[in-house]
Amino acid sequence: MPRIVAVVQQKGGVGKTTVTVNLAACAAKHSRVLVVDADHVQHSATDWAEAADAAGSPWAFDFTDDARPEVLRQLHAADDYDTIFVDTPGSLAPSEIERTALVLDSADFVIVPMEPHPMSVGPLRRTIASLIEPRGIPYRVLLSRVSRDDAGQKRRDETMELLDQLGVPHLSSVVRQYVVHSDAPIEGNVVTTYPASRQTAHAIDDFNSLTLELTSLWANGRN
Repeated sequence: MPRIVAVVQQKGGVGKTTVTVNLAACAAKHSRVLVVDADHVQHSATDWAEAADAAGSPWAFDFTDDARPEVLRQLHAADDYDTIFVDTPGSLAPSEIERTALVLDSADFVIVPMEPHPMSVGPLRRTIASLIEPRGIPYRVLLSRVSRDDAGQKRRDETMELLDQLGVPHLSSVVRQYVVHSDAPIEGNVVTTYPASRQTAHAIDDFNSLTLELTSLWANGRN
């Protein structure tokens, strides 16, 4: 039975698709992985997959945009995979909230990306309180789109401290802002196929660290 990992955040622009696709790419180095694009408003993961196909660079993991309710209800039956990552809608439209709810009804773990900014805490807590906690699903907040300058690192530390004060579980790994992450969906690249450079090496390190942290959580049963 596969592990179902939902990437959820009702606030847009937090890097959900970047996190979903690149985590899948890292996990696919050692296991069988499927990505499901359940965001039928933005369909960013679908556009990314189409760019990869057009560039002749097919992904090392499987992908589908088939997010019909009957499919989302049967994710655990997909025994061909070890892990299924689901990119959920960032829209508050009733139909999209319903689709997110169907994903969460099957999810074993939830990653909640957020930008390291005080204004992001309110939407984050609403997402957790309304969608995740009522279902009792293990989750972790992930700081995403973190600026690499001193101000950004300070804000990262302050946001982690605030999450600790609020008792919100979060990952130690973060995903920093790099141009390569912005360009990748256009070119069809994923973190495992980024062109080699000093900056891309750091971008890749972020996702390797994140993958290791999540793998350790799951392997030790700490969710």
